[in-house]
Amino acid sequence: MKRTLVAATLLAAFAAPSFAQGRQAGPAPNETLSQSFRVSHGRDVAYQLTLPGFKIFDNLYHVGVGTVSTWLIPTTAGLIMIDSSQEPYVEHVLENIRNLGFDPKDVKYVLIVHGHLDHFGGAARIKQLSGARIGLTAEDWKMVEAVAEQQRQNPPKVAPVNEIVQRDARDLVLKDGDVITLGKTSIKVYVTPGHTPGSASFEFTVYDNGKPHKAFMFGGPEPRDGVEGGKKFLASVNRITQMEPDVEVGLLIHSYLALSTYPNGATFERMVKLQSRRPGEPNPFVDPQSWKQWLVKLKEVADKWIADETAKAGQSASAQPARPASPAARPPIYPTKEQFDASAEAQRHVAVAKQLAGSDLIPEFENTCSFTGPERAALKRQRLGLPPLKDYTVEPTKIFDNMWFMGLASQGAFVITTNQGLILIDTLNSTEEARDILVPSMQKVGLDPAQIKYIVLSHGHPGQTDHTGGANYLQKTYHPRVLMGKEDWDATLPAQKPERPLATRDVDVKHGDTLTLGDETLTFTNLFGHTPGTLGIFIPVKWHGESHVVVLHGGGLQHPNRDSLNRLESVINDYALTMGADGILNAHPGIYQDTLADMETIRKNPNGPNPLLYGRDRGQRYWKIMDECATARVVALEQAAGTK
Repeated sequence: MKRTLVAATLLAAFAAPSFAQGRQAGPAPNETLSQSFRVSHGRDVAYQLTLPGFKIFDNLYHVGVGTVSTWLIPTTAGLIMIDSSQEPYVEHVLENIRNLGFDPKDVKYVLIVHGHLDHFGGAARIKQLSGARIGLTAEDWKMVEAVAEQQRQNPPKVAPVNEIVQRDARDLVLKDGDVITLGKTSIKVYVTPGHTPGSASFEFTVYDNGKPHKAFMFGGPEPRDGVEGGKKFLASVNRITQMEPDVEVGLLIHSYLALSTYPNGATFERMVKLQSRRPGEPNPFVDPQSWKQWLVKLKEVADKWIADETAKAGQSASAQPARPASPAARPPIYPTKEQFDASAEAQRHVAVAKQLAGSDLIPEFENTCSFTGPERAALKRQRLGLPPLKDYTVEPTKIFDNMWFMGLASQGAFVITTNQGLILIDTLNSTEEARDILVPSMQKVGLDPAQIKYIVLSHGHPGQTDHTGGANYLQKTYHPRVLMGKEDWDATLPAQKPERPLATRDVDVKHGDTLTLGDETLTFTNLFGHTPGTLGIFIPVKWHGESHVVVLHGGGLQHPNRDSLNRLESVINDYALTMGADGILNAHPGIYQDTLADMETIRKNPNGPNPLLYGRDRGQRYWKIMDECATARVVALEQAAGTK
């Protein structure tokens, strides 16, 4: 009885004006309720746990948290769930189900819209509890299995840990056109790629006081993964538009979507209206006109995405030969100090970051939450009108048991040792620097350059070679494979200079790819913003035999627009927090921390603690600080440009 009263009280509070006051009480100023749950309070666990389950139709309930929806469909033969949330929210989802009068042990199917952790993270617990069959498409089962493999190789150190569901013979591989039937309820499956390779969408009938309405849940409502992902997304939108013109109820997997917000109010705005519905009034979720408007919006999103991604990749959107064009001014990569300080919304994010910093991450907060964000020392001095510092060769430093830093004070490279050879990340500025600095540094510490099996270039700039300049010499001399983001191969090769030739194009790296050499597996993400193909590289390392994961973010947290910010946030959630990453690196010493001083500390006391590692709690908070500070800069830029 007590649980029911608590749920009812909270639900009533959502409709009350007081819910809009204060951080713990409701939406931030100028935010919708859906934005509050997804944006300003998206990582506020206590805030998310204030959302009780609620009934929308006779046979449909929302039982998830505000940042990602979980749906419950009761049938005459048991329960169907769509999505399962993730930790630390799975127990809350189960409690919501119980508070609504259902038993989670009666769940027969858990249908997952796509293979991102926030949708499948709770599936293993629900399967253990109820014996439910888990359903994903074949392509997205592969994504789940890839996360499970990451966890086996690098067990997460940040609690709570999501146990990854293991597919067995009873589970479902969803195919286009499948119909899942339980009791008198049938759900039709559509495979709608674009957000992921195998996003699944579901069509079924909901009942409002016994009256049937056609409902549709689009399982991947925003594009990802470059031009090809955008094209697949557009094809999915066109297909849904053609096949589902008579949908009356559009159901969302996230109540707020930055690119494709649902027209006329999303899940929680309509939920508030539903609470004040009077007998005889229509259900606010029955709204065929908004569904049609949304499909038009999704097509616009797809068209813009394809155009933007094509531009990022340096490709021509037509088959006509490219003609020289006058150079356009590059959009600003960060706001001015005045714009940053004047934005009240930006400063709210800064305040959240400062609170996260506590007393032990103050230097990281101050560096990360400035109007520029982390900067190369040389660029900062240039911006401030100071003379450049004299560069010098740094003593090779074993920063982890299996990883070395080598190179210059301004620009370095990393050598990863494995039991089957070496992986080199970045190659300094030129043939001369690779030959005269990098190779001798390796030999000095007993590493054989001939054992370089792979060179990974964190990113490349057209006409500039600070990361790529030595790759041509090393490729020709030692014959390793050379990897770089596809977009940066496309951009740099046409702009190479005769005096600084680049490596011959070899391997294109895509978001989510991995590289295994012996006992080491690197995981690649595309963190575009600094360049279109900037890589975020997740590297398993050891320090005094203890396992850690560090991230080499090649772009220095440059995420100057909403698309690149969304990618940063997805990488933080889907990779950094999942893998327990507790260190961040860059080939330019000094961007994230006082790297040169930290390496000096390691050289003087190699048996002591490693200043490049933050540990579980500090690492988790540091990632959240990065997210809040990057968001603050994007918000200030958007407001200055008049786009927000």
